[in-house]
Amino acid sequence: MKRALITFVKAPVPGTVKTRLQADLGAEKTVEVYRTFVSEIVSQCARLKGTDRLLGCAPSVDHDFFIELMKKYKMKSFSQRGPDLGARIVNAFKDHFKKGYSEIVLIGSDSPTIPMNYIRKAFASLEKNDFVLGPCCDGGLYLIGAKGKIIPEIFINIQWDSSRVLNQTLDNIGPLNIKLSLLPFWYDVDTIAELTFLKKHLKYLNRRLALPVF
Repeated sequence: MKRALITFVKAPVPGTVKTRLQADLGAEKTVEVYRTFVSEIVSQCARLKGTDRLLGCAPSVDHDFFIELMKKYKMKSFSQRGPDLGARIVNAFKDHFKKGYSEIVLIGSDSPTIPMNYIRKAFASLEKNDFVLGPCCDGGLYLIGAKGKIIPEIFINIQWDSSRVLNQTLDNIGPLNIKLSLLPFWYDVDTIAELTFLKKHLKYLNRRLALPVF
């Protein structure tokens, strides 16, 4: 059995990442936050055993930040492809199932404190289920996993970057013959209020992140 954990990441270019934070932090600090999030997620995922770890890069794998991460954490990478997030997700699964992976889990870079045990649970749930979702408290998704194949219809007419993603995804899954597993809820960090909560939460997790002063 061949497993892949894909982390979708964007090049840390001012004005293109964590845009809802910019009004409060400014473009440069926002990029600093994003780089910290990605580095933390990748470093934590490096602890996972028996799983190939890949960076799904946008717009391409050529950015120095990606090259640095790949070298440091011995990761593979690929460029995301598709006109929208749904298409990029589907293509990432399709391409890597073709490469021989039997179970694939995909995460983003908005949940820097995602418990590694949730990712382990995702892979474990794929032993008995076709599909697994990690629901966010804000109505989005922090994880998507599939076994053997991906069904594009799941990702049609989704209002990405909205609080309707989870419900719309579940609505699409409903009529399909899919055995679905849901992980526990977790949270994304997209706004200044969520970033403030993250700073407080880190104390209870006994973890530190190199976040800028705000």
